Amino acid sequence: MTHLKQTYERTQIHDEWESTYRGSPLLERVNDRLMDRIVGALHVAPGATVLDAGCGVGAHTLRLARRGYRCIGIDISRHILAQARARMAREGLQERVQLLCVALEDLPFRPATFDAIHCRGVLMHVPDWQRALGNLCRVLKPGGRIAILEDNDRSLHAGMILAARRLRIKKSKSALVRSSDGLEFWSSEDGTPFVYRMASIARIRRRLNQDQLRVVDRFGTSLIDISLLPTGWARNAAVRFNQVASLAGVPAVLCKGNGLIAEKQRTREV
Repeated sequence: MTHLKQTYERTQIHDEWESTYRGSPLLERVNDRLMDRIVGALHVAPGATVLDAGCGVGAHTLRLARRGYRCIGIDISRHILAQARARMAREGLQERVQLLCVALEDLPFRPATFDAIHCRGVLMHVPDWQRALGNLCRVLKPGGRIAILEDNDRSLHAGMILAARRLRIKKSKSALVRSSDGLEFWSSEDGTPFVYRMASIARIRRRLNQDQLRVVDRFGTSLIDISLLPTGWARNAAVRFNQVASLAGVPAVLCKGNGLIAEKQRTREV
C-alpha cells in the first residue's frame, strides 16, 4: 500500500497518461519547450548526471539524454521500464541511460550522487511524498538543483473542481481527503488504490527548506487540465491555451500546473 506498486504495474494507467499528456506532435513540441526551460533553470553542463525520478516510459529521460546528460531513470514498474529500455535502444541512447526499478521512498543511492534531479508529476501519486522528497534532497549534490512539477491546490482549476463537487455537477468516483499536504483524491483501479494530489505548494517549499534547499524559481506550466477535454481539436485548443498562458506569465498561484526549481545550499566549512 505504501508504494502502490501493484497499482502502477498496470499498463492501463501508463497508457492513459501517454495518450493524454504525450499523445500528439503538438504535445511533443510543448514538452520539448518545457524541458528547455527546465534544463536552463537547472544550470547543469552537458555530461552531468541527472536523476529522472518516476521516469515511466522514459519520455522525459530521452529528452534529457538527447541534451547530452548522463541519466538514471527510476520507476516502480518493471513492465514500464522494459518499454523505456526499448525506447532508449531505438534512439541509440542506451549507453547514456541507466534504468532502475526503485521506489522514491527507498532510494539506494549515496548522498550527493546527482548533479540535478527532474521529478515531473510524480509526487502527486505517492502517499508518503515527504519521505520521497526527502530522499531526493539527500541524493542531490550541494549546489545542485531539483525541478519539481506538481499540481497546485490554490489554482483556479482546483477551485472549480471543489465547486463542482459541492454542487454535485459531475458524479465523482474518488473520495476527497483534505489535509495540510493539499487535496487528495483517492479512487480504486480494478481493486488497487490510486491517489492524485493537488499539492500545497507552501508545504512542498517547507519540506525543501528542511533539507537545506531554497526555491529559486516558481512558474506556471498549465492553467487548465487538458485531460477533461476529448481528444482532437478541443484538447489541442486547451494545449495551445495553456501554452499562451505560460508565455504570458500568468501567475503560478493561479495555474493548475506549477514548476519549482530549488537549489541545495552548500554547507559552510568551519
